[in-house]
Amino acid sequence: MSEHTLASIASALGAPDPALLDALLDGTTEAQLVAKGKHVASSRVLTDVRRLYALAYSFWESATVTQKEALRGFSPALLSVAVHQAIALDAMLVEHEERGDSREASRATRDAALREAFEKALTLRDQAHSILLKVAGNHAAAEEEVNQAVGTAEDPAALARGLGALVALAKKYLDELSGPVKTRAQLMRLDFEYVAKLENAANTLAITARAASARPAGEKITQGSLDRADGVNLLLLTHIISAFENAHEQDPTIPRLVPISTRRMFERKVKKKSSNEGSAGAIS
Repeated sequence: MSEHTLASIASALGAPDPALLDALLDGTTEAQLVAKGKHVASSRVLTDVRRLYALAYSFWESATVTQKEALRGFSPALLSVAVHQAIALDAMLVEHEERGDSREASRATRDAALREAFEKALTLRDQAHSILLKVAGNHAAAEEEVNQAVGTAEDPAALARGLGALVALAKKYLDELSGPVKTRAQLMRLDFEYVAKLENAANTLAITARAASARPAGEKITQGSLDRADGVNLLLLTHIISAFENAHEQDPTIPRLVPISTRRMFERKVKKKSSNEGSAGAIS
């Protein structure tokens, strides 16, 4: 097993000229790169390139002049481009996963805050409903007014509206200068301090509901950009695997670079090639 890592190979080969990657991607559209990358997970691509590029570098470092002559289609410059793209993909995947974990944690926190605010608001609403019914007295119209104000709790917005309506009704009762309503309010301890508590619960619920439903900020590393990076890495890996495969046919001492995690993509190409060659042989 080679001890070389992507970082150590990159350090040994040096940074490639950006023009080299542009030349290698020339004629390939962004859509084609994304389509190629969508078929395999970034982690699988990285698993193969780490192993295969280490093998390729180790072999080249110890290869004879004859072996290097047979290994056309491969060069240290090509490997440098591929290794640096693999390192870039690795960094993108780490950032993408970390942001995903952060978003999930943030979502869980917001959802927990919403549940807590909802339960508190619901408890206070039911209590306020009961108190206001008692303060309203035994008058059908007054009771109906309270029951209409309470509304529903089908969602946070509805619950917040109901609390707001009860707050307005409570303030109306507290504005009574005298009389039975004033007396009953004092007996039930309906005061402005309690009304402020109801208002605060309604406001807190509305705020936490908005926060929970807010869409996350745009990702710096999108799945689309990851797919493109996968496509670039697969394209470069294909070049290198092909070079070693062709050289191996000429000189068996040159190893084949066999993908494992991404083998299905390369198997399809091999099968298609074999099928086409078989058809050509039948015709001739």
